[in-house]
Amino acid sequence: MKDQDFGCDLLVISPHTDDAEIGLGGTIATLSKKGRRIWVVDLTRGELGSNATSDERWAEAAEASRTLGLAGRLQLNLPDGFINATDRDHLMAVVWALRTFRPRWVVSAPDPVRHPDHVATAELVRRAAFLARLTELPVQEPEYLRWQDGSKVPNTADLWIVPTVLSVCPADGKPSLLFDVTEQWATKEKSLHCFASQFQRADHRRPTMINDGTFLERIQRRARNWGRRAGCQYAEAFCTDAVPVLNDFPDVEWRT
Repeated sequence: MKDQDFGCDLLVISPHTDDAEIGLGGTIATLSKKGRRIWVVDLTRGELGSNATSDERWAEAAEASRTLGLAGRLQLNLPDGFINATDRDHLMAVVWALRTFRPRWVVSAPDPVRHPDHVATAELVRRAAFLARLTELPVQEPEYLRWQDGSKVPNTADLWIVPTVLSVCPADGKPSLLFDVTEQWATKEKSLHCFASQFQRADHRRPTMINDGTFLERIQRRARNWGRRAGCQYAEAFCTDAVPVLNDFPDVEWRT
């Protein structure tokens, strides 16, 4: 594909607002600082969340999007808690996103563990990436909210072949690549603090696993662990079933 065909450099697809920030906020901030165009698509409105309304969470996502320097962000209206990688409507919504934003990389976030929506989203993205290339499969624009500070939604292509499909690597997984996020780690932390309703335990909030004070500490500890593997202070890890294909030495160093 020619460079001018790409609509963005990175498309992050996550089930809930805050999942992109948890999974790869450092990578987003690092690439954004380098002038890369990054979009986030949140699949649900998070209506089943223990704390805050969907509108409150969307307002927090807007602030986080500004912090990370996103080109744009959408929030679809798939059912929270019931993301299904075999549901045609769910698949077609993601196919539409891939054909519309035409990314070099697509990453599902966060890591596919614990929450059923997290597990389903990784498989949903993989399946949709295959379907997005089928010209005989028409799509319709789904219902969505658009972050008003972001760019306009581009026109949808008839097909899109995603060059790279990744998911955030679980803490006990084997990463396919590590991304050095040391310089932008503070920006990631700032983006997470935008979601006060989710990560700060107050008297009027229900206690949850993620507003326990140790949750953000665990995110930092994981990044330090990946950083030790990468030879840097903080890193984020990604998995893919694909094998990279080279025709020259890569510009970046390979650390062992």
